[in-house]
Amino acid sequence: MQHSLLDSIRTKLIVSFLIVALIPLLLLTFINKQTTEKALTDNARQALSAAAKETANRIDAFIDGNLNSVRVEAILPGLARYLSLTPKQRDDSPEMQLATETLIRLSRKDMLNVLSYALLDLNGKNVLDTYTPNVGKDESGQDYFKKPLQTGFSFVSDMKLSPKIPDLVTIFFSSPVRNAKGDILGVLRVSYNATVVQQLVTRQTERAGAKSFAILLDENNIYLAHSTAPELLFKSIVPLPADVLTQLQQEERLPNSPVKELATNEFKLKQALDNKQSYLIASFSGTGNQDNLIAITHLKYKPWSVLFAQPISIALAPVKKQIHDAIFLFAIIASVVTIIAFTIGQLLTKPIIYLTNIVYHFTIGNLEIRAKINSKDEIGQLAKSFNNMARELQISLETLEQRVQERTAELVIAKEKVEDTNQKLEKLVNLDGLTEVANRRCFDGRLQAEWKRLAREQQPLSLILFDVDKFKLYNDYYGHLGGDDCLVRIAQTVQKIVNRPADLAARYGGEEFAVLLPNTDLAGAIKVAQSIQQAIHDQAIPHAKSDVKDIVTLSLGITSVIPTGDIKPDTLIASADKALYNAKNKGRDRYCCSLEDV
Repeated sequence: MQHSLLDSIRTKLIVSFLIVALIPLLLLTFINKQTTEKALTDNARQALSAAAKETANRIDAFIDGNLNSVRVEAILPGLARYLSLTPKQRDDSPEMQLATETLIRLSRKDMLNVLSYALLDLNGKNVLDTYTPNVGKDESGQDYFKKPLQTGFSFVSDMKLSPKIPDLVTIFFSSPVRNAKGDILGVLRVSYNATVVQQLVTRQTERAGAKSFAILLDENNIYLAHSTAPELLFKSIVPLPADVLTQLQQEERLPNSPVKELATNEFKLKQALDNKQSYLIASFSGTGNQDNLIAITHLKYKPWSVLFAQPISIALAPVKKQIHDAIFLFAIIASVVTIIAFTIGQLLTKPIIYLTNIVYHFTIGNLEIRAKINSKDEIGQLAKSFNNMARELQISLETLEQRVQERTAELVIAKEKVEDTNQKLEKLVNLDGLTEVANRRCFDGRLQAEWKRLAREQQPLSLILFDVDKFKLYNDYYGHLGGDDCLVRIAQTVQKIVNRPADLAARYGGEEFAVLLPNTDLAGAIKVAQSIQQAIHDQAIPHAKSDVKDIVTLSLGITSVIPTGDIKPDTLIASADKALYNAKNKGRDRYCCSLEDV
């Protein structure tokens, strides 16, 4: 016991020291972790946002520069003079040679990305093109032809998939060509390899942080560029409506692939874009479904969105090292505190264990034992108090046993008297003195209680009222003692039939009895009434003066209702009494039912 107590106290001391020392450390570690995570998240957001904005600015600058260039190029006189000629005048004309040289010279400004320069007449026909297979092609249905004619300004198209060259994506710049009077003669169209835009998107990823990646989405949330998952290009982040999908395919902005291959399921990202959010945390199906911190910005010249993302685990990697260092420090402090607590426990627990051992021996019966601690500290005062208490308790125990025995005997006698009195009182209060079944008082109380209960549960309550046919003649002929004996036999017979815990058979008054049947409908009550009637027949109690039968018979009235707050229990009794009256009028020795008044 001494060792277990010692271990218990030491354990408590060690735990207390650890709690006092380590809880502040844990709290500081938690606060530091939260602060660091927030700072790292904010830094990552700022870096991603800066990269997204810079990329958006670069794309805007590319679009703006080319819009300005094509607008300036469209006013070159050689182009307007060529378009001012009739189709017959153009062939092999000096104007044609000048316009061709102009287009070739313009196309050489970016030989890597410019696919072709072309002149379109007012009918949308390609009349001159640095890519000669396109000459004569009808381009009147293209937006880069129609928009400049409608607005009079230069225009940049959406990215389009080449119908002839696999994996080629193009973007078109165009501007109206005017003569000296300002009349529009046609359209200058420049076809760019859209790889240049995709390169602008992916160029800044390293500056945004380790393992960051960039995405460009158009106004329909279709991937136009993705630095790590190029297989997602020209797929939408969520499934598009069928009509939108068909239109985009007709405009060569989506491939003619099966519908299920044209979308991912980035609904959280879609919601953020719809709500104009600047930041969010979400996963991408094309990047391992890990959570990413995402910054969003929008272009000025196109309704496109630039997204820069970085895995949360990468952004918060320094926190992991911080937690590892904190755990190491935590373990060192815990070890030091444990050693200190163990040492102090050795010094503090020795007198406590001694005093505990004294108390233990005293409690198991050694009333003579006393503590011998003479120090003046709290332990010494406790030992002195124990010795005084032990002396007083020893004196008290010497007479306690006899007093307990005497008091126990008195309590036993009192208990027996109370139980006997309670039994007699219960019998007087609830039992009929003659028949020993429930009396009218008990019946009234039970009726009220069951009425309330069944009104809540909306379950049926049935009542059978019956009395002995021609009982006055029975009393006159057999005497009152014979009548009492008849009532006792009837009551005990009914008591055996009505045997469910909630059912109640009671003497209602004189030769009249009541049977209360909770949770019993009319059909069930009729079965009970039939059983009672048959059981009394089987008793075959002689009744020489009855004009019904030569044995004792009963008339029974049955009623049933589902109690509600709108009617009172007395209505049930009145209904059963009416049914009993009908049974007597119809010749007795029978039962009748009544529901009309309930």
